[in-house]
Amino acid sequence: MQVFEIIALPGAVGVLAALVICLLRMPIGRTMALVDAPDLTRKIHAGSVPLVGGIALFPAIAIACVQAVALGASDDAIGVVVGVVFGFFMIGYADDRLQIRPSRRLLLSLILFAALVLMAPGLMPDAFRIGGADLYIGMGTIALLAIIGASGALNAINMADGQNGLCCGLLLIWLTFIAFAGGPALQGGALLVAMALVVVTLFNLRGLVFLGDIGAYGAGSYVLALMLIGAGSGAVDHGQIVALLAIPVTDCILLMVERVRRGHSPYDPDRQHLHHILQASVGQWPSLALYLGAVAICGLAAWMNGPFAIAGIVGGIAFVTLARRFGRRDVDLTSAKDAVAPEDIWI
Repeated sequence: MQVFEIIALPGAVGVLAALVICLLRMPIGRTMALVDAPDLTRKIHAGSVPLVGGIALFPAIAIACVQAVALGASDDAIGVVVGVVFGFFMIGYADDRLQIRPSRRLLLSLILFAALVLMAPGLMPDAFRIGGADLYIGMGTIALLAIIGASGALNAINMADGQNGLCCGLLLIWLTFIAFAGGPALQGGALLVAMALVVVTLFNLRGLVFLGDIGAYGAGSYVLALMLIGAGSGAVDHGQIVALLAIPVTDCILLMVERVRRGHSPYDPDRQHLHHILQASVGQWPSLALYLGAVAICGLAAWMNGPFAIAGIVGGIAFVTLARRFGRRDVDLTSAKDAVAPEDIWI
């Protein structure tokens, strides 16, 4: 109860800031050159939409980082998190504006997550915990896995940002898990951002605001940082993190493999993501409910931990594999020559 009392006023400020930015979405989007126009091939939304969802979350994330220190988090570790998350916000903003090549985005992601791990070694436990078992593989190996895994997961999150409400919903599910699984500092940091994210989600569901890369990278890196902090403190097992991320990460891997098998670059844009397949199979809103419901079930399995977390991992992988194998697919209007538009690659 004490945590809720402490974050009530800061949370209200974050919500208000998100609401104001969303209400002023078009002037802000035009000023910052963050307006997404449809192209009638892959981007089929109606009219121009401002990419300011991530900007609307930035005040809440900043407040949450400060508040986490008041709730007992290490100020040094939070300082590193602030720097890394701000760096990802800038990568997302630059990509929305200037279209950074995907290989460079991946390299920058590896560098920033390496900085997070190396500058805050307290985030790395001495054992890899999965299904209630401790695997002592060395702190260096765990750090390497965290850097590579977090970078890959962040790109998978960005790839999932192709349907209204999907990426926002994923982030809300993960923040809810962190709020229940972590201690006071993690709980406060997750709830503060989740409150503002609800506002952005309402605008996103109506197609009025997109997260953009600035939101997927900025908010996504913040959530992944909370997961790493939870793993470092022992509040969250690595197996739980894998279960939470199993569906979008599996989809990312299988999609890239599929592109290579078709003779294309793994970075070629298309409409063969899991959310596209589910939309073609069951419709827009049922597909959103199905995708988020499956992730929520994996989250529940992660919460129960032990063999349930392992079952969540296996179930998430099976769900994506079966959906991609037997789901209906629309005719893809995007060709390989469009790969020169890097902003299309991960969405």
